[in-house]
Amino acid sequence: MQANIKTQPHDCFDPVYDGAFEAPIDTEYNLPDYCADIQKLLKCQATPEIASFVVADDTLSCDGVCDIRVLYLDAKGDRIRCAEFTKEFTASVRLKSTQEKAVAWMQASIERAACRAVSARRLDLHITVSLRALAVAQRQELITADMEDDGIEKLKSGYRAFQAVNALSHQFTLEDTLTLKNGKPPIEAILRKSASCRVGDCRPGDGQLTVNGSVEIAFLYLSAVDDGGVERMSASLDFSQVIDCAGADGDCICDLKASIGECSIQPKEDDVGEYTVAELLVKVFLAAFLYKPCEVEIIDDAYSVKTPLTLRYGQTALITAQDTHSEVLKKKCILPAAEEGIEKLLDIWCEQDKVQSTCDKGKLNYRVRFTVCMLYAAAGGRILYTEKAFDYTASTDMDDDLPRKSETLSRTDIWEYRIADRGTVELSVETAVTTCLSAKTPVQYITAAESDPNAQPYPAGARLLVYYAAQGEKVWEIAKKHRTLLADLRTQNELYEDTVPEARPIILLNRSAI
Repeated sequence: MQANIKTQPHDCFDPVYDGAFEAPIDTEYNLPDYCADIQKLLKCQATPEIASFVVADDTLSCDGVCDIRVLYLDAKGDRIRCAEFTKEFTASVRLKSTQEKAVAWMQASIERAACRAVSARRLDLHITVSLRALAVAQRQELITADMEDDGIEKLKSGYRAFQAVNALSHQFTLEDTLTLKNGKPPIEAILRKSASCRVGDCRPGDGQLTVNGSVEIAFLYLSAVDDGGVERMSASLDFSQVIDCAGADGDCICDLKASIGECSIQPKEDDVGEYTVAELLVKVFLAAFLYKPCEVEIIDDAYSVKTPLTLRYGQTALITAQDTHSEVLKKKCILPAAEEGIEKLLDIWCEQDKVQSTCDKGKLNYRVRFTVCMLYAAAGGRILYTEKAFDYTASTDMDDDLPRKSETLSRTDIWEYRIADRGTVELSVETAVTTCLSAKTPVQYITAAESDPNAQPYPAGARLLVYYAAQGEKVWEIAKKHRTLLADLRTQNELYEDTVPEARPIILLNRSAI
């Protein structure tokens, strides 16, 4: 005989891939005829840009291009030049076997980069692109919430949890035209570029997800005037996206991930034939994972007061806490220059920023790493480049001390700087972090309860039994041990808590003996 099982559906996200894989780029580049000879390399900046990624069967594939800009001094050593080219890359990774359609998100960064001038006309480059990826499939579990059968007692537990609502992947392209202002000279060549995404608002509701934010773009360019100076420009492209998302409402919590894909900055001629306009094009990737609070009831244990019962169990992990924490971490930095000192600061920026986060003993701990890069003119107009890596830790008190998993996205920018003396720059660097915090509780529940139809019933014992219970003893364990109905035990002994409050005798009624 098998008990009648009632189940409760519970949706969850199953990570079919959560990690990083690499795409190596090894190449040589010969300078075209219009480029000046290389006297000294200053900086090689490689920026990986994802063009597209797709989940097909059990494989996540990515295509992209690495934008490479090598800054160097020409043969005279008094003017910055730039060798600009691109190198395509492709990479793929196997997913856990899944029959459901997976939703993915990816972000590219440079893991390692080495560049050297083999000759005055040829460069040798070895670059490793790191692709951080998350792919999840939404699946439904049927958790036993109740069972019905005469003579079976069951132990229930309730959990406040979060279940998956929906996951989506979305991409869009921003285009704009930037006109140089304030008398800035025309553009000869783009020396450096950067783009970052800033999400200001994410609102689920009425089956849609509304995301507002901006893309911050900065670039350094070589002036087309005779002295060949450099100029910096920046722009902010606002965006608002309304995305269909079934199940989204005001009670949902959204874990939103945003990353920059392909980014293009192209000089354009104005009406008089000068390059005073820059055409901007940026691709943005969004991935959203929506959760909703719910109540989950499970059957932990059961027994029969009549016959031996065979139990089968299943197990799962419930997300019992889900939250998003955002803050700005600040760091004061000092960047030394060469002995000649700084006559003019041409450009200063941050790159290779990484943040690792952990939760421990009620604190959210961060380890922040980034590199500050500086291009400047020293005494006598000699152009130099220097960089310095910084590594520091920070922590924030949490509202509770639950063990949690943390996943952090970050963006590091220089807030302000000043030349303290001829050989030192003081900076204030800000790292904006957004951390998704989650706690999982493993649970075991009964999936089946059955008794052998040929099994002999329990022998009838004494009708009434007096049991001397110890303080703190569990009421359920007493009832199970003596195969009595839990309701009888509670009512006859006025025990309505889970444990016995004090050592005392307890009356047990054996209905099978009646």
